[in-house]
Amino acid sequence: MDIIKNPHDSLFKRTLGDKEVAVDFLQNYLPDNILKEIDLTDIKVAKDSFIDKELEESFSDILYNVSIDGRDGFIYVLFEHKSYYDKMTPIQMLGYIADIWKLYHKQNKNRKLPPILPMLIYHGDRKWDCGDRLSELIEAIPAAISNYIPDHKYLIYDFSSYSDAEIKGQIKLKLFLKLISHIFDDNFDNGLREILPLLIELRKKTTGLEYIETVVKYILNIGEEISLSELDQKSKKISAEGSAVIMTIAEKIYHDGKEEGKIEGREEGKEEGKEEGKIENMHEMIEFALELKFGLTSKPFAKDVKKIEDYEKLKEIKIAIKNYDSLDKLIKSIDI
Repeated sequence: MDIIKNPHDSLFKRTLGDKEVAVDFLQNYLPDNILKEIDLTDIKVAKDSFIDKELEESFSDILYNVSIDGRDGFIYVLFEHKSYYDKMTPIQMLGYIADIWKLYHKQNKNRKLPPILPMLIYHGDRKWDCGDRLSELIEAIPAAISNYIPDHKYLIYDFSSYSDAEIKGQIKLKLFLKLISHIFDDNFDNGLREILPLLIELRKKTTGLEYIETVVKYILNIGEEISLSELDQKSKKISAEGSAVIMTIAEKIYHDGKEEGKIEGREEGKEEGKEEGKIENMHEMIEFALELKFGLTSKPFAKDVKKIEDYEKLKEIKIAIKNYDSLDKLIKSIDI
């Protein structure tokens, strides 16, 4: 089981799906001449996604409903989170814009189509060099024909080229942007130095823990292969307080007795006919814990564990995961 099915999408939606963070992003990164035409006081986050199913691993999107020049309008943000850029992205974006207009027309048949401002957040490990217009992908054509060729310009944000000092915004936005600008670094230590102070600051807010958990899981899934314990060791070298924040997440995952009690109590209280579901639930918890603590190298062992149908044995393994810092030692301690 993946820690997060699509960590890019989860981080993006958790961040820019928050209206306060969305306004923060738009106010800091929209050009002034565009920003003065847009009223963000009543911004709405649309629930619709326009990404093709086969492209969900490469793109995420958010549609904001705003007032543009006093009339209904939209801002469409496409987040490309492949490790390489795709020059066809502007064409895909054009298709999504057309889909938004189709949906709007279906819901508002007698109204003119609203303006849509397209924004692309690029998240790759090489610089975006495809320009900012669809027409840059098209061969040179005579002027008489150019008026008949679809074209659009889009706002492009390649945060891999931003310095840490150039990244603006409040805590969550800065954390998100610094994270995506560093996550593909060969050595994530520099990125960790940038984000730890923000995690510490966010930890002081009552609503911050859930977002910190998303950030930590994102690092474990996307960055260099690293376990939660290794991430803690890296954090300790930078900041004892930052390490404490990381271990707060570890505590939540591994040692939250109340939550585990709820899960196990709910499962153990089922009828005997539900035994299969109880064992499956335990398989998932163990795989989740193994990947968090030991990283992707634990997958072969997790496959072996999935063959075990003895619930008491599975409980024994779950407890052992907490007690061993070495995967090899853990495996040797378990007789399977």
